[in-house]
Amino acid sequence: MIRVLITDDHEMIRNGLSSLLRGESDIHVVDMAHNGQEAVDICQKREIDVVLMDIMMPILNGVEATRAIKEKCPKTRVLAVTINDEPRFIKEVLGAGASGYILKHSTKDEIVAAIREVAANKQHFGSDVLVKISQEFANPNTESKTMLTKKEAQVLRLIAQECTNQEIADQLNCGIRTVDTHKRNLIKKLEVKNVVGLVKYALRMGVVND
Repeated sequence: MIRVLITDDHEMIRNGLSSLLRGESDIHVVDMAHNGQEAVDICQKREIDVVLMDIMMPILNGVEATRAIKEKCPKTRVLAVTINDEPRFIKEVLGAGASGYILKHSTKDEIVAAIREVAANKQHFGSDVLVKISQEFANPNTESKTMLTKKEAQVLRLIAQECTNQEIADQLNCGIRTVDTHKRNLIKKLEVKNVVGLVKYALRMGVVND
């Protein structure tokens, strides 16, 4: 059972996430926090596997709360769930120790998958977030053609997670030929030699643990 703590200063968001997760047999929302300080306190008192962490909150923001939780409760994983997709927010919370970053408008399937992956000691980034990261890491002197599309970002993340072509095709509801096309485009855009180069690029971006 994955024990989850929802942290957000908006009651509607807390209740919405709790309701969304209620039907998952392997996920249990054990508590909810109104701000970062409450999240830190709860993690010290209760056994929490994954904290869903908003970024902009009163008293103690999500970045500082993440840093404190990772210091005091190193086994607890933090998944940022926020409306902020600016690269600086992504960098700050990941630098504080978060294991993933998704946006609040993500689908239920995306949120549930992110929780499971983070709980399994993996990293998870929403496709929109991965595009932002790729843009941030791209050479500022290159043209926009080096930027990844949303679908290419999804393929890159799955490659980094060691998924086979068939597994990628199944997850993206497309054919293996389409996956091969995306791989070729990624290799060309990112100026690497092969799939190994794509994995190394993903590692530099923090898509998976090295």
